[in-house]
Amino acid sequence: MRLVTSAVMATLALTLSACGGDDPPPPEPTTTATTPANPDATLPPMPEVAKEFTPSGVSTFTRHFVDVMGYAAATGDLQELQRLSDPQCEGCARYVEFFKDTYESGGFIRQTWSAPSGSEVRFDKRRQPEAESFVTTDLKISAGEFRESKQASTEATSESSDTVTFGLRFDDGWTVTQFWEGKYE
Repeated sequence: MRLVTSAVMATLALTLSACGGDDPPPPEPTTTATTPANPDATLPPMPEVAKEFTPSGVSTFTRHFVDVMGYAAATGDLQELQRLSDPQCEGCARYVEFFKDTYESGGFIRQTWSAPSGSEVRFDKRRQPEAESFVTTDLKISAGEFRESKQASTEATSESSDTVTFGLRFDDGWTVTQFWEGKYE
């Protein structure tokens, strides 16, 4: 299984065929953790079912996690994404670092992220520390705009859809422990 190496696979790869533009820059954030670069973005509330230790709960939590990734991409506000990610999750850390670097450099990401319902769930019903459930879903990222830094030009991005698998553990709530591009095998 391949780890998703960075948001470059999901976001920057979309810019390879993009054309540049001269759009005005977004408002500058005062801090990357608290001030949204996109004032229209709001932190998605966690659905009640996403708090349940059930197959439906882990599936709903995964969709919520993707929504939070989209919020972090749109705003540079990383607090909730970090809270829902295990500190040992390398894929999570790479996205956090990418979003952080983008916003600290004066860049931005303007795309919508989603994971549709209909995921494949491998639910581990044991409530033990090593118990891990897996959710395979499509990660959809809308067409939009990306600017790597304040000095870079804004580039149009194309829509993308990749199959990704999330590993999750439950301990008073779900936490993403790993994720990679591809299906669970």
